[in-house]
Amino acid sequence: MKRYFFGSLALIWVAAALPAKAETGNGAKIFQAMEEEMARSLKELRVDDFGPPYFINYQVRHHDRAEVVATFGSLLESDIKQKQTLFVDVKVGDPEFDSSHPQSHQYVTEALIPLDNQVDALRRALWYETDLRYKQAIVNLLKKKGRFISGVESHEIADFSPGNPPQVRLGPVPEWKPRMQEWEALARTVSERFRNAKDIEKSKVKVSANRTIRYYYDSEGNKIREGKLYYALVIEGWARSPEGDRLHDEESVYLHEGDAFPTEEELISRADRLIEALGKLKRAPRMDPYIGPAIFSPDATAVLFHEALGHRLEGDRLRQDRDGKTFLKKIGRRILPGFLSVTDNPELTRFQGTPLLGHYRFDDEGQESEEVVLVEGGTLQNFLLTRMPVLGFSRTNGHARGDGVHAPMSRMSNFIIESKSQVDAPTLKRKLIEEVQRQGKPFGLFVKKITGGETHTEGAGFQVFKGEPLYLYKVYPDGREELVRGVDFVGTPLSMIGKIMVTGQKREVLNGFCHAESGAIPVTSIAPSVLLREVELQGAKKMRVRPPILTPPAVSTSIQ
Repeated sequence: MKRYFFGSLALIWVAAALPAKAETGNGAKIFQAMEEEMARSLKELRVDDFGPPYFINYQVRHHDRAEVVATFGSLLESDIKQKQTLFVDVKVGDPEFDSSHPQSHQYVTEALIPLDNQVDALRRALWYETDLRYKQAIVNLLKKKGRFISGVESHEIADFSPGNPPQVRLGPVPEWKPRMQEWEALARTVSERFRNAKDIEKSKVKVSANRTIRYYYDSEGNKIREGKLYYALVIEGWARSPEGDRLHDEESVYLHEGDAFPTEEELISRADRLIEALGKLKRAPRMDPYIGPAIFSPDATAVLFHEALGHRLEGDRLRQDRDGKTFLKKIGRRILPGFLSVTDNPELTRFQGTPLLGHYRFDDEGQESEEVVLVEGGTLQNFLLTRMPVLGFSRTNGHARGDGVHAPMSRMSNFIIESKSQVDAPTLKRKLIEEVQRQGKPFGLFVKKITGGETHTEGAGFQVFKGEPLYLYKVYPDGREELVRGVDFVGTPLSMIGKIMVTGQKREVLNGFCHAESGAIPVTSIAPSVLLREVELQGAKKMRVRPPILTPPAVSTSIQ
């Protein structure tokens, strides 16, 4: 199951809250330890009749996180944390037939390593993880040979394709200067807007800075240092409907290094809008299951394409026996309406001034990222690829991604939907009403905001996906809109995306985090609104709890 969320990502931090004096500048000691232990392993690591690895890569990720959290005008948390993790990949056999396989046993745990980057301590961590992965690789290779000999699986495609010429790219390291006192004051001020909001049970205002420095080194000579810094400002509120349904909404702003923060007034305005919107949602009626035409806002369209299409174009999945392989044999065939095209471009840092979380220069196999045209004029052209070949494709396009704990696999980055059939917002609504009347339906639907989605791509199960609307409106033939709640939209991928009739003119950015087999990674979708001929809504799971018995306590005019 793959899930897509937009908002803040909660990381588990094991390192001490007080920052250690970690050498995070040029990473010289990290690379020294990698080079020395790599040379020793390639030369000496072997057991019984099994030879040494033919490929090894090391990744060290240094994480800094500073976060301030306030609620109802009071400070809840103010913390600066850091940690350093290690990921090791070891391959035995040869590129044609090796130990790697999407369904191989892989022991997964977060490997924390010393922060002070003392070479001997780093080498010891590298030695331990390399030994563990080497033994696992041998087990995986033997199991794979057994499946091949028994006829359980065939082997027609190589396991590891040649990479690009090795590169040494030591990118700049973003400066780390969290402004805790300034952020504490900002979070307190904005969160104070919730003190008199009678519809709100809980609220949080978060300001965080997140820096990751990734050090990559492999046995082919790729040596990469890539730093990334982003800021997140998140305003959250929770309410409860009269029958006990928990309701949650959030406003998120992401910024790159050097971007100006929104003003206090802008954030207060966002908080006020969220309070008002949750109050209306709390009193909205629940809707029954329904089938009818619908407009999806840009963020709902983004989730639709991410779940229904994007995950099914991630090439590594097409090597999995359990995957449904929806699009494996559809290269050169129409899979979308002819006016739609889809690309994935990790090289982009902004779209119309908005920062993109999905940006990166080098993937987690040390390969330079590339823009990929996936669908052109409705016709499938390509997949998102790593160094694991897929039927008809033998080279990577730089889309191996992971969280530094799980093994990387092909994943989306900046996923972009383009349209040649566009209309303005009033025309889109008019076309919805015309479709409602043509079908003889009592109303159409307008999904204005969505909380997330999930999909199943496994062949043994149902090829479906689900989206979770937050602000959903009935649109009546006379143009009236009525806010409703309590349903999810569901569908099969080929059917639903094939029902897109026309799109809006304006595209918007949805930044978020996608949770899948290789962990939670930052992604971006850029999409317009769309009109669909038909959408199916099913009742959402009820998570009811009795509302508070007493009203919230009265608040004074100022915080004591």
